[in-house]
Amino acid sequence: MADKTYQQLIGRAAQTALEHYQAQNTKKALKAELRSLYDTYFRAHGRPDGKFDPYNEAFLPVMDFTEAQFRRVRAAKKAEYNAQRRHHTALRALDAYRPVKTKEAA
Repeated sequence: MADKTYQQLIGRAAQTALEHYQAQNTKKALKAELRSLYDTYFRAHGRPDGKFDPYNEAFLPVMDFTEAQFRRVRAAKKAEYNAQRRHHTALRALDAYRPVKTKEAA
């Protein structure tokens, strides 16, 4: 595979930065929806005493109610992590850029 030009590396870094930003925004929006679902459930059924504890049986009904949204948040977190990893990879490639002439001299 031919080496990428500096402009191509910059373009890739910019593209991955945009993808990472979009993944962050998606995760934030999904988390806000999850919090809204928690509030909706607690308004309708009351909130158990104490901190939110997934191992406390009193919180199992709310967890069942929000399970689908929780899975979407978890998938969005994974997508955000992968987008961040791809962006860091693009930045490392940009940082490691050496023109062809420099490579031959090394």
